Amino acid sequence: MIGDKREQGVPMMQELAARGWVCVAINYRLSPKATWPDHVVDCKLALAWVREHIADYGGDPSFLAVSGGSAGGHLSALVALTPNEPEWQPGFEDADTSVDACIPFYGVHDVTGDPESSGIHGPGLVDLLQRRVMKITVEEDRNSFERASPDRRVSETAPPMYVIQGANDTLVPTQVARRFVERLGAVSGAPVAYLELPCAQHAFDILLSIRSRHTCLGAVRFLEGIRQRSSP
Repeated sequence: MIGDKREQGVPMMQELAARGWVCVAINYRLSPKATWPDHVVDCKLALAWVREHIADYGGDPSFLAVSGGSAGGHLSALVALTPNEPEWQPGFEDADTSVDACIPFYGVHDVTGDPESSGIHGPGLVDLLQRRVMKITVEEDRNSFERASPDRRVSETAPPMYVIQGANDTLVPTQVARRFVERLGAVSGAPVAYLELPCAQHAFDILLSIRSRHTCLGAVRFLEGIRQRSSP
């Protein structure tokens, strides 16, 4: 519902760019004007554009990774776990929207209100999603909420993932990330890494600090390791 591509991910993108990576920051439509799944459709459309055009900017379309924080963490994980889903690719159904790696920061990985995962947010989060984002209730269409939850979309074909979470996050409790990593690791055939940072609050990486610096370096090493691993 809020945010702009100029606000998050800058320290990590600067580190990646310094190492020769080409980074693309995107915007997507925001609620309440936008209604789910507008947000994920926009992300997939951007990904399709990147695959088609990134070589013109010196990038490598054969290796694409996605990342994001908070809502962006949710969307990046969901994009990574739902490649080439026609329902979320209207007008570009044939585009390849698969990715090779994903690094979600403090994402809301369950939006159903399940008490074993996102339900610990309390009723406020689900109420907000129902009124402003989904514009339907869980009771009316639980399937849409489950399909929008990354921890319900895990599979053995999931790409490598590095999930990052702050232990002191008051918006996305640690149990949300732990449950997602547990479910993902149980089925995925790719590497699954999890970093839980002591004393870190939501959006801890927006401003440059010793903590965000080392977290970014770890994320970059993960991406470089996965890319090297996937190279012929």
